Amino acid sequence: MSVWFASESGLARVVSAGEFAHRWVPIRTPGGVQYAPATDGVCSAMELRSPRAPMPIKSFCFPPKELVASYSSQAETATATAVGTVSATLVVGARPCELRALQYLDRVFGNPPTEDPFYHEHRAAQVVVSVDCVEPHDTCFCNLVDGMPYASSGFDVNLTPINGGYVVEAGSEAGHALVTEAQDALSPASEAQLGERDRVRAGAVKRLNTNNAGLRPAHRPSEALGAAEDGDVWDRVGRGCVECGACTQICPTCHCFFLIDRGAAPGVLERLRAWDSCMWSGYSRMAGAPGMKPNPRSRFRTRFANRYLHKYVWSPQQWELLGCVGCGRCTEACPGQIDIRRVVREVSA
Repeated sequence: MSVWFASESGLARVVSAGEFAHRWVPIRTPGGVQYAPATDGVCSAMELRSPRAPMPIKSFCFPPKELVASYSSQAETATATAVGTVSATLVVGARPCELRALQYLDRVFGNPPTEDPFYHEHRAAQVVVSVDCVEPHDTCFCNLVDGMPYASSGFDVNLTPINGGYVVEAGSEAGHALVTEAQDALSPASEAQLGERDRVRAGAVKRLNTNNAGLRPAHRPSEALGAAEDGDVWDRVGRGCVECGACTQICPTCHCFFLIDRGAAPGVLERLRAWDSCMWSGYSRMAGAPGMKPNPRSRFRTRFANRYLHKYVWSPQQWELLGCVGCGRCTEACPGQIDIRRVVREVSA
């Protein structure tokens, strides 16, 4: 497989290649690294060497709020919105953990016979340029969940930041098309540049091992957490939780949603779906007569435990994949300072 080198200006040429209605790149703002629509000025200021952006890439293929149907108030059945109208989108800056998250969501939303046409449409229109982690965030722990801070698959184009530019590798037909169009701004990667790529990757692994020293669970979480499914330990480790749902909203693999109908115009109703959270007291609340268990997780302990059990116990059973990719966003976002690594370690012990 061919590997190239791109200078900073050469990379802007790669990001500008292809026909896309939308291009998103990470930039530095007063509030931190955030995704922004790409322009010539923005492309030259891409922030690819800092820790990952807080916003999960799932937002581009599983939006926080999305219209899924519209219907007349007089109709007996709803008519789904047309599939096939999503525009081609380029997303630059996804980290290796997010590529694993997309692999997980592809499994969840693409599993027949319940595949999600809306998710599939977004994914089919999406081209992803990933970037190796040079400076993992203090809360990152991909090395504890069988991940690495650099990508080996799942990308269209992958970048490794090195001195003076980036090592560029195409991983799909769409990625090869981007690289081919920007060929005039690339050069074959030299042995020295490939060696520097390997050293950069080894350095990131070393930092992750240092950051997470002493936080590896003593027992396999899929077994230990399952044994503690309804134990008192969840009350203790969840004591700081304020049930805000920030951890699930910022997670790249959480995929619960609810549906809501509302009026759009006189005689016209629309159905939206929006992200749900197992941390909220109304999670999974169902309509029905009294005594019909309207909320299957009425106790906080069961809702708090659900998030961990789903990621570490039930997801491997159902999808053969962990539901946690070690991005650490939930720890970073939690106002109660609950660290997912410490919870898993304590419960596993």
